[in-house]
Amino acid sequence: MQRWLTIPHRVAPGLCPVNGIRDLVQWRLGRDWSNPFLFGLGLGGGFAYLRFNAATPPRQIYWGQAGPRQHRFLAELLGAGFTEVEGRSFKFAWSKVQRAVDAGTPPVLGPLDMFYLSFYPGICGERHIPIHYLLLVGYDAQNAYVHDTGNEGVQSLSLAELERAWDVNVPGLGKRNRYVILDIPQTAPATEAIIRKSVAEQCRLMLRPPVSLLGIPAMQKLAGDLADWPAELGADAAGKCLLQVREYLSSPPDLLGHHLTAGRDLYVAFLEEAGALAGLDFSAAIARFRSVIGIIPQVARAIDEMRLDEAAAGFHRIAEEETSAYQELSRLSC
Repeated sequence: MQRWLTIPHRVAPGLCPVNGIRDLVQWRLGRDWSNPFLFGLGLGGGFAYLRFNAATPPRQIYWGQAGPRQHRFLAELLGAGFTEVEGRSFKFAWSKVQRAVDAGTPPVLGPLDMFYLSFYPGICGERHIPIHYLLLVGYDAQNAYVHDTGNEGVQSLSLAELERAWDVNVPGLGKRNRYVILDIPQTAPATEAIIRKSVAEQCRLMLRPPVSLLGIPAMQKLAGDLADWPAELGADAAGKCLLQVREYLSSPPDLLGHHLTAGRDLYVAFLEEAGALAGLDFSAAIARFRSVIGIIPQVARAIDEMRLDEAAAGFHRIAEEETSAYQELSRLSC
């Protein structure tokens, strides 16, 4: 048996966590939002600094928002029914996602390891990147048919490939065979109301986070800690921590990447589109984020050259700029 849903699709490399949801929003609501808009709407302006001595590495930073939290928050904003399942067998998960397609609620699959995705020839069989997401739009006895953020049209993936790609456990992103279903209603809150709610929540999480590992307090803590990592952790562990920080200064994360924006360019794109849709002037906050984007390459160079006091000072400046940006956004979104 073959089942296939025809859904609008827009390519946006590097934005796989929200790409499928963007397609679903256009399909169900007729709102042709961009991928950066969905990324920002899903709390894409966040920051986290994790300190767990048992972790590898023991100090880690993350910009934006992890896919699963974006999925849950976007479902809440849109008033969508939300189902999340992970950690089950491939047979169980595959049977459930087929039923979701049959019911007209195509699921987002992931995280998946791009090492097994044949439609990524530069990565397949070469690099393990277990952070990818796909929208399942069809199936038959041998294949899954998916929307992929980096490719036009529908991609075919054999069930054997899917089973291997889906068998990952990534802390913060999900356990093996994870899928989510967003049952987006054909009516949803007004776009302006959705934007205001998202921006207000992003401001709260950055300025007044529920825990100190998030937001501006986390950024300030990182700035105070970073130069002391070699003495505190030892040269080897500190080096691994710095590599992780350097990797996540690139968007998408890539140790060799030179798109040194930490994803703040995506949040700027969201604010530009959101301001136009909601009739709000976000220009002052956007200018602050553009200043941050200018600082990030300086931080990357300082880390590359082990000038850690300079890198720490860069994070202090970023925290100051983002404090001003979110204070301005908070004033406008209330």
